[in-house]
Amino acid sequence: MTRHVHVLGICGYATSGAAMLALQQGDRVTGSDDFAYPPVSDAVSSAGIEWENRSDPANLDRWGVPDLVVVGNQTRPNNPELLAVLDRGLPYTSEIEFYVALATERMRLAVCGTHGKTTTSALLVHMLDRAGLDPGFRLGSTSLDVGGSARLGTGPFVFEGDEYTTAPWDRRPKFVHTRPQAACVTRLEWDHPDVYPSLDAYREPFVELAGSMPADGLLALCADDPECAALREHASCRPVTYGIAPSSDWRIHSIGGGDRLQRFRVERTDAPPLDVALTFPGEHNASNACAALILATFAGVPLPTAVAACADFRGPARRFEILGDAGAVTVVDDYAHHPTEVLAAIDAARQRYAERRLIAIHTPHTYSRTHTMLEDYRRSFRRADVVVLGPIEEARERGQQPTVSSDDVAKRAGPTRDVHVVRSSDEAIELLCRLARPGDVMLVLSLGGFDRLAPRLLHALEGAHAGA
Repeated sequence: MTRHVHVLGICGYATSGAAMLALQQGDRVTGSDDFAYPPVSDAVSSAGIEWENRSDPANLDRWGVPDLVVVGNQTRPNNPELLAVLDRGLPYTSEIEFYVALATERMRLAVCGTHGKTTTSALLVHMLDRAGLDPGFRLGSTSLDVGGSARLGTGPFVFEGDEYTTAPWDRRPKFVHTRPQAACVTRLEWDHPDVYPSLDAYREPFVELAGSMPADGLLALCADDPECAALREHASCRPVTYGIAPSSDWRIHSIGGGDRLQRFRVERTDAPPLDVALTFPGEHNASNACAALILATFAGVPLPTAVAACADFRGPARRFEILGDAGAVTVVDDYAHHPTEVLAAIDAARQRYAERRLIAIHTPHTYSRTHTMLEDYRRSFRRADVVVLGPIEEARERGQQPTVSSDDVAKRAGPTRDVHVVRSSDEAIELLCRLARPGDVMLVLSLGGFDRLAPRLLHALEGAHAGA
């Protein structure tokens, strides 16, 4: 019998993926959201899903009463449609628990950590797919290799282990619901201060993850991060460390390479070394690839297959995604929004484009994160030649009183650099077209995409070059 699944907040990456998986297993799907916008809203409509861009109790009857309501974690506790679900006693579940229910009888692999989750998860999926294992997955972005942000599949299921809250009624991080057979923690650095008031609070669920692993499972930990490596003491399964640190079980060294591939060697305890060529630059991405290799081999992927997948990995959308060139100016789009991620993305660009002028365009994300981590921005832009800062992305803090501004970030980004603050994406594009010189690399760093700045900037540069 066909089940009717109704999704609140359907145009988020995770919730739209849940809707697609429901369709794949034969459910009838409807949904609602507020202030939804492309590209996800277009993808939901293109899939034939009926949905409303407004939360309204009437949506629960618009297409018939649903058998199950799936609730995204961005749904506010006072959302009128959610309140109606509760008042009427309709069956409901969180988005992550919906995914887990689909993968209960399968091997579950979780990629957790403060940074690098989406890239590592997408590479792991690519490795599993290359080995013919038909993976299912839940990612925080669209995979450019296998398509979509989620897939049902029949083989191992890969969860991008989000540490943000599960649902309006459940403040626990999503990843604690996944109960993986194998997991990795890429980094452990305080984030989401709106949820976790301190590093101790942020660390706690990762300790819980380490202590809840099955005895025959595996926990891969980045040895270059002391907080991450310390989880080894809490692991209830076999821990495996990786990284540049000499103590790593999988030790990365000899990192180098040219424009298209970075190359490195991995020395393994009691096993032959691996020579890896990876499409993504930067030490942090070499580390991400190492984590994916460890989890892939646990899942049964032959090592030669997993290593080969690194050399043609296209990646997830907006993770160091090279959009193109216009007038000898290269435009790169990246999701970096935490000060450490901004630093890593700029370092990766500097590695790949060593002799070229690098212009970093960044919109800080949320007042709480920017205010709490303001001083960290003093190191984020150290290898950029020019910095352009757009307005802070309010995101879930829309309507709150600002506690910090991009001008505050600019003070930390300078004074030795050429730093500009713009008030809109249009102003940014006008400025960047004036600043552009042949050979420049323009690296857009923004969780929300700053009004799709990167593709619009490339189009504007192409127009300026054509008219020159």
